[in-house]
This record gives sequence, C-alpha cells and structure tokens, in this order.
Amino acid sequence: METHSPPFVSVVIPTLNNEKLIKGCLFSLLQIDYPAERREILVVDSGSSDGTVEIITGFPVTCLYEERRGVSYARNRGIEASKGHILTFTDPDCVVSRGWLRELVRPFEEETVGGVAGEIVPYPATTPAERYAARRRSHSQERPLKDPARPFAMISNLACRREVFERVGLFDTRFIGGGWEDADLCWRFSRGTGWKLAYAPRAIVFHRYRTTAGDFFVQHMRYGYGQALLSAKYRGEHLWGWRHRLRAYQDLGRATCALITRGLRHRRGSDGSIDVNTAYFDFLRQAGHRLGFLRAGGIRRRF
Repeated sequence: METHSPPFVSVVIPTLNNEKLIKGCLFSLLQIDYPAERREILVVDSGSSDGTVEIITGFPVTCLYEERRGVSYARNRGIEASKGHILTFTDPDCVVSRGWLRELVRPFEEETVGGVAGEIVPYPATTPAERYAARRRSHSQERPLKDPARPFAMISNLACRREVFERVGLFDTRFIGGGWEDADLCWRFSRGTGWKLAYAPRAIVFHRYRTTAGDFFVQHMRYGYGQALLSAKYRGEHLWGWRHRLRAYQDLGRATCALITRGLRHRRGSDGSIDVNTAYFDFLRQAGHRLGFLRAGGIRRRF
C-alpha cells in the first residue's frame, strides 16, 4: 500500500525581548509528534536586548534577524526565508500540544482548504490579570471564526498554504503588531482565494496571558490601535461607525461606574475581591481600547 509523506511545514515565530517565554515555546515545539525531517522552525528576532537570542541559538532551530520593529515585518521575514508548503504561525507566549502540528495540517488533505485555525487555550493562570483573561477566553478561535459577516482566525494558531501569500500578499506592515493584522490577512484570504478557512479544535496551543495589570493595559491599547487601522483600511465597509464608537464609550462608562461601585462596597466589606478585580480589568480593557483607537488617529489618515 502506497503511503504519502506529510507536507513540509514551516513554523514561524516572531520575537522581541521574550527571554522568559521563548524557551518554553521552543521546547514544546521540539516535542511535537510530527516528523522532524518534514518541518522547520524559524524564529525571527527584531533586535532583542535581553537574553532572547542566546536562548534561541541553544535550540536546533533557525534564528533570523529583522531590523525593522513590528511583528508583521518579522513574520514576513520568516515567510520569505521559509521552505514549507504549509506555513504555520504561533507566538513566544504560547506552548503547543504534542499533536498540535499534525492536527493543524490534517485539514489540508482537502484541496478546498487554504487555511486552518487551531484552538487557543489559556495557560494555567497565577495572577489576577491572567485569571481575568482566562475567564473571558479572549483568544479562543471560536468567537472570531463564527462572525457571520467577517470571520477570521487569530495568528497565534494559524496555518496557510504558501500559495495564499502568493495570491494576497504578505502581512500588512502598517499593523505594527498586537492585534488585527490577522483579521486583515484572513479577510484578504477570503476575498482573494477560492479556499476555505477550516477549524481544527484538536490542534491546541496554550496561551500565556499578560501577568500584570500594566502589561494587560498596554496589550489592549495595541488592540485598540490595530482596530482603528483596520477600520481605516476598510472604511468603506463601515466596520466601526459612529454607533459602534458611541457604544464603546458607553461600555467604558459602565465599566468605570462598576469599578467605583464595587470598590466602595469592597471597602465596606460587602463585596468580594473577585468582583473588584473583574471590574478593575473590565475598566482597563475598555480604557486601553479607547486610548489605543484614539492614538491611531494620525496614522489612520495614511491608509
């Protein structure tokens, strides 16, 4: 009986000052049950000033350098240097499951499939910021993939045929990173190819959320910034019109009121700290989004 070799796969990981995370990511990638001779791992560093590069060079992976800052530049550098028929993407703050790559590649057996999204599961949380994000399942693929109008997948666990980038182009480098460059790619994919975007729920990566309130806030500022750029790029499609923005400010107002109310109750001893933490991070999330969206105002006019 004739057997077929699995496709050659390139795994691309952008990194910048991730010395605390990159080792766990690379160690998990080297444990996957996919033939080593049929995959390559490319880590693209954007000028780390900590021990990230030294850690990478201690693993049997390819370490590349991209002088321009931004994860889109780094991912594009990895794509250009890669050899795989299938290109897969994850991030330094992720740990992959043993069967991740095998399950992520399996749907490509169908010729109608051009991209595959695997599931993103919270890594065990230890801090209030991590527990809040884990409860929200903010990186689960199911929500964006079920969007009735514009489904997309998050880049932390995504694979595409090489031909996808030949047809629709690389990542848009105007998205400096931290959010929505993956939606832009997936929307171009859905419009510029005849392929489907499939979902592989058993292709699991475990995502480490931001550990501190400050990092959580900065992350959501980046999400807001990316959302503003996406709105500008697709401005004719009314992704976020004035009604959406009004609703966003209303949500911020409600989050602010909830934080004040629960904080006062907690001081009187009649409210639990979990509720206060939830209100606090709800406020940081909404405020970060709004501030990031507003900060992108000058850049948006260039689209």
